[in-house]
Amino acid sequence: MEGLRAVANRDVTKVTLEGVPDRPGIAAEIFGALGQLGFNVELVVSTGGSHGTADISLAIARSQERQILDALESIRREVGARGLQRNSKVALVSLVGHSLSTEPGTAGRMFGELSQSRVNIEKISTSPFYVT
Repeated sequence: MEGLRAVANRDVTKVTLEGVPDRPGIAAEIFGALGQLGFNVELVVSTGGSHGTADISLAIARSQERQILDALESIRREVGARGLQRNSKVALVSLVGHSLSTEPGTAGRMFGELSQSRVNIEKISTSPFYVT
């Protein structure tokens, strides 16, 4: 795991829109409205559609929590989502490095370390990150 490093951001809140209608364009509506209001979203994770709805979780800067919750409540009503939940007792933990995609077992070792530290994982997201 040479060249890997963990980066943590403890200054975030996780907000979940529950029961979002699963239809084309819904994410564009939600995130377009947030962008027009000047909000930055640090991470998005969706459950994918099931029975016509999906849950969409996003991580936002804790400093914008109150304002974004007010905006999301309005957006929730407009798009017909069932509920809105927040959790400020979270952190984003990222494993960064070139060997992530080439060294088997890296994710398992990272999750093992988190488990040994008694960290409960709520959401998992991956993406290729290439630095040129």
